[in-house]
Amino acid sequence: MPPVIDIHVHIAAKNEPGCKVSREMEREPAFIYMLLADRVKRSALRRDFDGTIRGHILGALNGAPSVDYGVLLALDAAYGEDGKLLEEHSHLVVSNEYVRTLAKANAKVLVGASVNPNRGPVEGRDELERCLEGDPPAALVKLLPNSQLIDVGDPRHDWFYETLAERGVPLLCHTGPENTLPVPRPVDEHQRLGDPRRLRRALDIGVTVIAAHCAMRVFPFQDDHLGDLAAMMREAERNGRWRLYADVSAMCLICRIGTVDRVLESIPGERMILGSDYPVPVSDMPPGVFKDLSLEEYLALLHLPNPIEKNLRQLLAMGFPEAIGTRAAEVISARVFA
Repeated sequence: MPPVIDIHVHIAAKNEPGCKVSREMEREPAFIYMLLADRVKRSALRRDFDGTIRGHILGALNGAPSVDYGVLLALDAAYGEDGKLLEEHSHLVVSNEYVRTLAKANAKVLVGASVNPNRGPVEGRDELERCLEGDPPAALVKLLPNSQLIDVGDPRHDWFYETLAERGVPLLCHTGPENTLPVPRPVDEHQRLGDPRRLRRALDIGVTVIAAHCAMRVFPFQDDHLGDLAAMMREAERNGRWRLYADVSAMCLICRIGTVDRVLESIPGERMILGSDYPVPVSDMPPGVFKDLSLEEYLALLHLPNPIEKNLRQLLAMGFPEAIGTRAAEVISARVFA
């Protein structure tokens, strides 16, 4: 039986080399909400920020009995198109080395690397190679264009895509608007970097692309790219070349109640992959979103204490196919599990 893999789990650190959490990030409403919903005390963060976050995230992953692995995501800094580091726009930075260290110490952790292609082919290729050949090697590479200021459709990034395609390493790319990390001004312009249609170039080059969050908005006033992603899925079926998938991370949010059926209707089940986006909170979803669930079964879901386990169990109860859990094992290289 292939392993069940949550491909979208975050980590943060302030004192580890190459890591950063800005004061602006800590003041974000989304950050404050996460602490409250996940029951992480500010006093514990003041005493030991890195240890508190590490213990909380790894505790949730290790305590999820139905999930065999979690891909823990690094996050590179923001860089300008000229390759210069933009420290003032880099609000959350998680180094690849830190994630590798955690993976070495924890059998359930897979490495989700992050290399901003704006670094350019000289510096960027070196870091990308270190990730792909690291110990352990990266299971995938993550980009968050809206906050990392990446136009993923820019031909200057072909070196990046060619490397991923040649090595068979998937690209997990945030799609849709970003709501957790600060987005630099002009915000509307940079939010448009989450348009999944910009990923056509990577797909044409042969990269396996996983569109995070199914390109869904969180709030009704935001742009919604689910229809654009669904059209790309149909195009992938027609051309037979594109290896395009979507993760269903952050779907268990109260504000996404109205989007669950739209995702189920729009994205082919065989192209869905499990993700949680934890520590983005996993809400207790209301009974109306579940399919033929008895009161006893619903109450059992409500009382699940582990958020990563609850995310998976709620997704299945909402009608997402069971194969979402094992599909990542089909797209991640077997050598990652060696």
